[in-house]
Amino acid sequence: MALAWAHVSFTEELQCPICLEVFTDPVILPCGHNFCRRCVQECWQRQAPGLWWCPECREAMGQEGPLRRNQVVQEMSEEARSLAGLYCQQHGLRYKLFCDTDLQLICVSCRDSPKHQQHQASPVQEAAQFYKVKLQEVITSLQDQASTFTAFLSVEEDKISTVKKNAESLRVHVREQFEQMHSFLREREAGLTRELAEHEASALRLIRENLQTVQLGLSSLSAQLAELTEQQAQGDDVEFLKEVSQQRPHDIPLPAKASTDLPLGIFKGPLQYKVWKEMKDFINPVPEALTLDRGSAHQRLLVSEDLTHVRLTDSNQQPQGPERFGPCVNILAAQGFQSGRHYWEVEVGTKTAWDLGVARETVRRKGRITLSPVDGYWTLWLRDGDQYKALDWPAVPLAPSAQPRKVGVYLDFEGGQVSFYNADDMSHLYTFRDTFRERLFPYFSPYLTSCPGNAEGIRLCTPKL
Repeated sequence: MALAWAHVSFTEELQCPICLEVFTDPVILPCGHNFCRRCVQECWQRQAPGLWWCPECREAMGQEGPLRRNQVVQEMSEEARSLAGLYCQQHGLRYKLFCDTDLQLICVSCRDSPKHQQHQASPVQEAAQFYKVKLQEVITSLQDQASTFTAFLSVEEDKISTVKKNAESLRVHVREQFEQMHSFLREREAGLTRELAEHEASALRLIRENLQTVQLGLSSLSAQLAELTEQQAQGDDVEFLKEVSQQRPHDIPLPAKASTDLPLGIFKGPLQYKVWKEMKDFINPVPEALTLDRGSAHQRLLVSEDLTHVRLTDSNQQPQGPERFGPCVNILAAQGFQSGRHYWEVEVGTKTAWDLGVARETVRRKGRITLSPVDGYWTLWLRDGDQYKALDWPAVPLAPSAQPRKVGVYLDFEGGQVSFYNADDMSHLYTFRDTFRERLFPYFSPYLTSCPGNAEGIRLCTPKL
């Protein structure tokens, strides 16, 4: 006979939350919840010693103490058990099941009686089936976790490949940059070595020519000396006098002294400095000689005559204009870039607040301005003397090892890179990565003079190699 679960309406206050039966020997816990004494004790036996908690609300009970019997609930439970029709008269258990054939309510003991054994599975089979379902749920959960881990693993492996690819690209770039310097230095070394060899050969050639001239002179003098000696030995005095009166010795001039000096000024002067200055011809990028754009300056910004220094004043220094920043005290450079690699330096000295970076040509210049790549600004700022931030999305706090007095800015337009450096030691501060589609201008702000120690302006530098 097929059996199915049936819901039997009953007063929930008289049901044990654990066994779902009317309370038997009910006890009340400190939290106010009631349970069958045996049910709660069996529950606590499965918990760690000293960590008992209420099975209903999970409130910690501490050490297990004496369980206080709830006499009121006990009496109500006994009264409920006497109600006809709710409990099996044979077994005293609440009806929970009904037979599909005769639609009669039965209890669990009725179901397990020999009369129904042939129509239902054994308790072991039911328990096994129950835990098979639970096990399948666990298996499904583990499979889902395995799929998640597999997907995560694939992503991380892709990241490894990307990191290796990027690292190799950077290695090639570094190698190429240093190879250019190495090649230049090798060429200059070879050139100076050849030049020194030429001076050496020239000096040795003059010395050898002098040696050859002297050897010829010595040979000529030896011949004259032999001839005169032979004449002196003749016995006929008359003939001797005739020969002597007609003899005139040949004067052989000595060659000019050859110098052993080599041009020390060429090969032993400030050689490294000379070569270093020559390197600027292939350095890329060469530091830019920027100037400030007065037309973009906030009205209270005072720009120097050479357009390289700007500071905030208490009064208007510029006429009104549609291209001016306001109310933000900002200014752009007169030079913009839409290709190539560029580098410039800005002297900030001991200022306690400033903004530096690049901005799109079409950025908003009036009203409230948000400095972020989303709004067309790739900038770094200083506040309160030591609070550095890269205004990325979101902003990134920075902690330079030393306070920069000069800040270097590097722009690679096609490479989508804006990097900042402490120009005093060229230590890296931060790098933005993005895609640039319109002209970019160097951006500056001396910020407010109301900030303590921030009265000075900022200056554009042109490093000289």
